[in-house]
Amino acid sequence: MRQSQKITIDKFHMTNTMNARNNHLFCFIFFLFILFKADSSFAQNDLTVNDFVFVCENSVDSIEKSLHLGTRAFHLELDEIEKGYLVNNSKKLEPILVNIRDFLRHDNRAIIPLIFKGNFNQSNLLKYLSAYFSDKFLFHNEIEWPQINELRDRGIQVLAIFDSSLSITSIEQIRKEKKYTSRFSKDPLDKIILFNSKATTDSTLLKNCFELWKSTGKPPNLIIAPKIKIQELKKIADSLNSLRRFRGIVNYNGTPLNEIFWVKSPEVITPARFSFPLTEDEIVLSPFKSGYRISPSEIIHNYGLTDNPRSFTAHDVIFEEKLVYDFSFEKEIVNVVDEGWDKAIIKNISFINDPERNHVLHLKTPNSFIDYSKENQLNFENPISTSVWIKPDSLPQFMGIAGFGMAFSIKLNFGNPVLTAATIKDHIIKHPLQKNKWSHLVIIYNPKTVIEFFLNGKKIGESITANIIPSEKSLIIGNNIWGEQFYGSIDDLKIWNRGLSHKEINTLYHYKSAKKNYLNYWIIGLLILIGLCLLVYFLKRKKNKVQQPIQSISTLKQNDQKHVQNTLHLFGNFKLNLISKKRVSPSFSPLQKQLLSYLILNTLEDNDGVNTNKLTDTFWPGVSKIKAKENRSGNIRKLRKVLSKIEGLEVVFEDKKWRVLNKSNLQIDIFEYLILKETIESEISLQKISTSTLESFLSLLKRGNILQNTQTEWADYFKNKISNEVENLLSKVYKNQHKNINSELIVEMANTILRFDSLNEHALKILIHELVASGKHGQAKNAYLIFAKNYEALYAQPFEQQYQNLVKS
Repeated sequence: MRQSQKITIDKFHMTNTMNARNNHLFCFIFFLFILFKADSSFAQNDLTVNDFVFVCENSVDSIEKSLHLGTRAFHLELDEIEKGYLVNNSKKLEPILVNIRDFLRHDNRAIIPLIFKGNFNQSNLLKYLSAYFSDKFLFHNEIEWPQINELRDRGIQVLAIFDSSLSITSIEQIRKEKKYTSRFSKDPLDKIILFNSKATTDSTLLKNCFELWKSTGKPPNLIIAPKIKIQELKKIADSLNSLRRFRGIVNYNGTPLNEIFWVKSPEVITPARFSFPLTEDEIVLSPFKSGYRISPSEIIHNYGLTDNPRSFTAHDVIFEEKLVYDFSFEKEIVNVVDEGWDKAIIKNISFINDPERNHVLHLKTPNSFIDYSKENQLNFENPISTSVWIKPDSLPQFMGIAGFGMAFSIKLNFGNPVLTAATIKDHIIKHPLQKNKWSHLVIIYNPKTVIEFFLNGKKIGESITANIIPSEKSLIIGNNIWGEQFYGSIDDLKIWNRGLSHKEINTLYHYKSAKKNYLNYWIIGLLILIGLCLLVYFLKRKKNKVQQPIQSISTLKQNDQKHVQNTLHLFGNFKLNLISKKRVSPSFSPLQKQLLSYLILNTLEDNDGVNTNKLTDTFWPGVSKIKAKENRSGNIRKLRKVLSKIEGLEVVFEDKKWRVLNKSNLQIDIFEYLILKETIESEISLQKISTSTLESFLSLLKRGNILQNTQTEWADYFKNKISNEVENLLSKVYKNQHKNINSELIVEMANTILRFDSLNEHALKILIHELVASGKHGQAKNAYLIFAKNYEALYAQPFEQQYQNLVKS
């Protein structure tokens, strides 16, 4: 018996010894990896505080010893008392600060963050800390964290951080939670991350640190691991700080865009400002977010590149991008995306005229459905979004709305929205719809993360995604593989092979389709017609009113007209005004607006038009040639149908190029911009300037830059092009002709440049000089303050030029 027990004990000790050796071997190999891969030419010289890793403690029982062993941060709970502060309701703060101050006198490179929580007045605490550390102390209260080397250069050694700038997590929380905001105690964007670890070995902790970092894009800034020796923690922190990394930020309209996903790693969700460890020779990363196109879409990082943060820009995607199914049920079963397909199988369905939504699909008998009867081309590794309007006549246990074989079925369970993955899981949200009432339902399937549910534009819940069995089976509407019949009305069913943004979902809910509410349109049209008749009657009585003609240029496809009334604006935003008794302005979809705008704007570069490849690459990138051709043909056809309601304006395909032809009296402001710009350039070359031409040019630009609500790569290109043209042209006018132009017009020129480039210092100088010369000191000062505020908001640092210097310049 004793011999058996001895063998068991020996085996136990041998196993533990081997595990310990393996753990130390892992750490040893990692440290060697850091040693060989840490290229001095690309050293981490610009790590900010929220890039850096510190060994942290909650306890201050042996603070002097902890500091000497390697602890470099303390998370302290304070209570403010009459004469000072108590730490953890027992020890006074004063001797702790004295110990830290004494330690820092012998280590002038150490930086110690002190993170405070509890009951105290922040201002009083900061004064208290300043008395101990003087100019070596800094309180962080900005979005941007300072660089470690910058703090050292300034002699800063103590950094005060309040709990509001801290986000806490653990490896257990990271593994358990699929939702971005649930992985941390608060949104981690621009926060310091405190990582609580229960690890008992350094190798386990190191693996956990990497798991946190790689899955959230955030390094563990403060590591608290009470079961591991401080000396070992310091080695891990030093190694992580020496590690090469890939850093970046995703912006949308100049502001950080949070909750970024990554292609091929759907479980990875990061804040707008992210960081990944470079643990391989090269990594390829592709960020994405539902409803946005992020550029660049793919990026490579390796040891030969610097670790400077990379910048990504997010743009709104075209609404129809990756739209696979689009049924409006206007008395027929037609998928607008695939209008040529007419093989759908229908059984026992009908169309009714609904008082709210006009013509809709209605199902009222058992075994009634639509089988699209065409293999679906959905990629189930990508998000799938379904949007549908439904009005149930009853609320039985289950009713199928739409689905694809065994892959998934969208249905109702006693009125509660459900996405069922066959034989796997019912993703159900307890939020019952009302009987006999229209509801807008959106369900977004996100692989390996969560399924999101939206009702009438608002999110009502989410469920952790179960695996789905991909299926090529055709789309079934109004029923499913279990024969769960839908009873009621269905309208505007759309399915995308991508996620939708909250903004797109809100647009879908509030968008009123042009086919709806015909009666209202007839009434509105009649009222408009009566109003126009009255207007014409009164205008005829005012014979002294004469409208001046606006000339155009034939090379820009605009014929000379004596009376231009109809206008299409791209400056500001897309806006069509048709002043006609016989016509009502047509309704453009977002994609139709963009297609027409793109073709018009290309006249700025090539009057001959746009070739098919360029048009396809711009609007349907990454799509197969066959699918791209279908999308292009279908959307051009729909655009031409809308333009047929505008006399003389059409899209033509001539000499293998697409262009816009304007044969009538439609005034397009981009063409007018070209005419005026060329006229001014010609006058400058002749050393003269026409005041009336300049006034017309400035008046045209009062709307600001083009397509301000459109955030796409091609739109940004033309915005930058026009902005540069305006700045260069007006600067040239000022340089050559400012003595011949009155002060008010010069002020308007400067304001116009600033309208297109709000941080143009040359325009600011001109504006201030002219306003001061005219005695308008208040306006000049106000212009300076607005400029300085915009400058600081963009660059996160004050505008260096003083107002008085600009006045004197």
